[in-house]
Amino acid sequence: MTVKSSLVKAYKILQDAKVSEPEKSADFLMRQVLGWDKAQLITHSDYKLNDKEEKKFRQFIERRSKHEPVWYITGQIEFYGLDLAVNQNVLIPRPETELLVEQVVNNIKQLTNHKKDLRILELGTGSGAISLALANEVKNKKEGFRVTSTPSGVYPSLAENGQAGQNDIKIFASDISEKALKVAKGNAKSLGLDKEIELRQGDLFEPWKGEKFDYLVANLPYIPHEEMKTLVLDIHHWEPRIALDGGREGLEIYERLLEQASDYLNKNYRIFFEIGIGQGEKIRNLATKHISGSQVEIKRDYSNIDRIAIIKGK
Repeated sequence: MTVKSSLVKAYKILQDAKVSEPEKSADFLMRQVLGWDKAQLITHSDYKLNDKEEKKFRQFIERRSKHEPVWYITGQIEFYGLDLAVNQNVLIPRPETELLVEQVVNNIKQLTNHKKDLRILELGTGSGAISLALANEVKNKKEGFRVTSTPSGVYPSLAENGQAGQNDIKIFASDISEKALKVAKGNAKSLGLDKEIELRQGDLFEPWKGEKFDYLVANLPYIPHEEMKTLVLDIHHWEPRIALDGGREGLEIYERLLEQASDYLNKNYRIFFEIGIGQGEKIRNLATKHISGSQVEIKRDYSNIDRIAIIKGK
């Protein structure tokens, strides 16, 4: 059977199963089977699949017809330029979460008054996507990220050209799920970043008792409980509920975090949260309630939806 005829058949199967974006799904899975890019799929539509390729594609389509996400079927996804392994124990990293990484990176570059090694903690790391993206940025662009001291002890700029007095960025991450942490550790090792990040298991700050951090990053569950049943089957039936359900208002876990945060933050801290529709003001109120003197900035995504909350301290 040719690529073209196999795809036509797959489109029909997925359409009948009411799978979202059936053609896009089938095309993607075919490219994974063959190791092709989009252009090859178009220009080589008459290519005849061998028995092994045909069987694998058929199995992929059968799984997708049950609404299993394509990323779980192939076991990998690209996030912030990194190829990450994913499975049903971790949330699939979304493009909007790359905005969270960008905000952290931009804030580090703008840093002006840090007085020691910059310690970044991510809570609820899942596949490790956020922390590994940050670790990769730091490792590959080290001179642009290090902070330089001056004789006066003030840190007015980022380091340049390997000057003395540079301070390293250290990244830490944890997750309550042992299975999720196994995925994160595997990704760290496969990317050669296992020495750039320290991973621990536990609920929120539990693994980090007695420690202090400068930047806190989290993409925790923020979908209100009542909205869980409205999610598409791809998400509702396959992705881990623990990584999605944010409780009655959607921000229960964030509030628990903010209640504890002060004990784990250095002065001039920054907190970065991913949030959802209409949650900007709610997270602002929670932050000012639980962390004295905090300032909150809400940034929207490309769809004009509240997406990133940045909480700053003095």
